Amino acid sequence: MKTLSLQSASRIEIMEKVIGKELISHLLLLENDQQEKVLTYIKDLLNKDEMNRRADVSERDIAEGKTITSSQFNKDFENWKKAKRNSVTR
Repeated sequence: MKTLSLQSASRIEIMEKVIGKELISHLLLLENDQQEKVLTYIKDLLNKDEMNRRADVSERDIAEGKTITSSQFNKDFENWKKAKRNSVTR
């Protein structure tokens, strides 16, 4: 069984105010490599949540006309490149 230093014990008390005791107790039982896997999984979840949040905001902005769709942007960009080429060759 793992032993805790006084400093670690006080950190756990602080974490218990934010994170559930059951989760902390299970995390403490994990070996370092297992903890790394859990941490990686949590980071992946947070990244996916952030990507989904940004996608929702983008879809809302497009629907409200605050931004253009990617296909419209691509068309505008192609037209700009053609205009730029034409102005350079003249």
